Amino acid sequence: MGVDQDKLEKLVDQMPTFPQSAQRVMEICADINYSTPELVSVIERDPIITLKVLKLVNSAYFGLSKKITSIKHSVVYVGSNTIKNIAIAITTIGILPKVAQAGISRTDFLTHSLTTAVLAKLIGRSKGVAENELINFYIAGLLHDIGVILTAQLVKEEYKQAIDLARSENIPLHIAEQTKLDFNHADASALLVEKWQFPPALVDCIRNHHRMDQLENPTYMENSVFIANQLSKMMQDDAARISAVEIIPEITQDWLGMPVELVIDTLPDFEEEMQRIKAFMAL
Repeated sequence: MGVDQDKLEKLVDQMPTFPQSAQRVMEICADINYSTPELVSVIERDPIITLKVLKLVNSAYFGLSKKITSIKHSVVYVGSNTIKNIAIAITTIGILPKVAQAGISRTDFLTHSLTTAVLAKLIGRSKGVAENELINFYIAGLLHDIGVILTAQLVKEEYKQAIDLARSENIPLHIAEQTKLDFNHADASALLVEKWQFPPALVDCIRNHHRMDQLENPTYMENSVFIANQLSKMMQDDAARISAVEIIPEITQDWLGMPVELVIDTLPDFEEEMQRIKAFMAL
């Protein structure tokens, strides 16, 4: 089925803008030679991000022996990579509606998005992707379903029907969306991040995360986000999962080189990252 592009574009035009401070954090960190003082300066210009970063850094998760009172000291104690991911995740959480619609749990949605982001980053790292490039893997994982919760906010009844169909038929949500809305959340998410002027490779990754079987040569980012998304869904209980786990295409399975069920055991930082997600959810 085709996409109702006009309907989709009108819907995306109603969605929020992405804060410039987080956009600038991404731009800085994409440069392999970025300076820590520049990163600190950008974060400190946004008082809300600064406050929440400091709250998380001072949480029980990090277990620091002294209270951290500045972004500069946060970088010293927990590292710039951690701080940049925290800042971007906090910003993304901030643009989401406070109360989710259409039967979607905001907590379940955030947990799935953060888990996908972390797994995409770790899978990319395990495949030798450079650290400065992993920020895009993380962001693609974090935002791959942003169209779900924002579309549900704008067309509540239609979206509830799509979710009910996906659950009752045990089919992927994007197929149910196409039936009820004439577009799917991958299209909505991609159009939105394109509007936010994110890198083209990241936009394509989000657009293609339910079209992997149609790609002749998926990128490392596309493979990583697709696998991360399936693993994250496998980790959800039935009540939280609104979309069925998809079959891994042969080309992605060959790239992965192991059964998907074994991936998490090969990622040494996974448990630590999951604890960080729990700390995030407590903010």
